[in-house]
Amino acid sequence: MNLKQIYLILLILFLIPNAQGAEKLFLYKGTFNRSINIEELNNFKVTRKPSTKLKNLMTITNQKIDGFHKILTYELEVPLKSSSKLMNSKIGEVFLSRLSKIIYPNKISNTELSIKALRSGIILGSYENDQKISLIDFFLAYPNKNIAIDLNALNKSLKKVESLKDLI
Repeated sequence: MNLKQIYLILLILFLIPNAQGAEKLFLYKGTFNRSINIEELNNFKVTRKPSTKLKNLMTITNQKIDGFHKILTYELEVPLKSSSKLMNSKIGEVFLSRLSKIIYPNKISNTELSIKALRSGIILGSYENDQKISLIDFFLAYPNKNIAIDLNALNKSLKKVESLKDLI
């Protein structure tokens, strides 16, 4: 390697911004909105002791400590090869586009960008955790500082899933 190549590599390493995971989670339900740091959720996952803000949020949303902890620690197996193929198929695109209406970068309403962020969060979260992923792992791998969850859209989707489950 000559000196120019070394300088070029160093320049690239210092000038290209490093994609960090989400730092703050915004929850929206109609006119109601709250935010919480991902670090607070991660601390709760590890210690099972909610911060004051998290306690208030759980009270507002009628969540119990054990149930919420179970949601945060639940892990899915996500094999990289097959999940990558699935997310890039037509069915995967439809699934991700619907999911992008629920989980998206805060204050950015670009569906294409949301789909790419979801795909990246899932793949990176799975890669960093031996092909398993939890909700916190996904948040920490999500390539935007602020992630938003639309609770109304989530509720509608859960109702559709329940009705399909009953139909089957």
